[in-house]
Amino acid sequence: MPLLNTGQGYGSLTKTLHWLVVALFTFQIVSALTMTRLGDDAGAGRDALYNWHKTLGLVALGVALLRLWARRAGELPPWAPGLTTFDRRVVHHAERTLYLAMFVMPVSGFLYVMAGGYGVLFAGVFALPNPIGRWPLLAEAAKLVHLGAAILLGVALAAHLGIVLRHTVILGNRLVHRMLPARR
Repeated sequence: MPLLNTGQGYGSLTKTLHWLVVALFTFQIVSALTMTRLGDDAGAGRDALYNWHKTLGLVALGVALLRLWARRAGELPPWAPGLTTFDRRVVHHAERTLYLAMFVMPVSGFLYVMAGGYGVLFAGVFALPNPIGRWPLLAEAAKLVHLGAAILLGVALAAHLGIVLRHTVILGNRLVHRMLPARR
């Protein structure tokens, strides 16, 4: 299997990065829902969860950059047979929104924590320098963008998963196999 996408299918790099983003998004969503519900009495556990959320958000930004490069370096395979015009439109818009979220979420999160004075203890070890300084108005705006992007991400994920699950489970045309490792 080639590293980059070809006219015959998705490359191994695209597939690997796709599933890495799935894992990162899953952790980020679960951690966000968990950490925002923990009380102040959760202490060090809550702080660790916040720091891992911030760390993996920055890792996700790096993965998004690599994913965008890989997409542009290869070619897109043709649409899967069986996708209707409506399915193609939904997939196209959901994909654009997911790519947007891969950039907006970590950047807005970074702006929020830096301008809010929370900082990032990367991997629980390295305190990243704050290039912004404390700026409450920017922090509040970035927080709103982060939350809005999270909602948009949820809608795009639901659309993407809806199409894939409908084709794979209901229609039985194995759409998900196009993105599975070692499959063409």
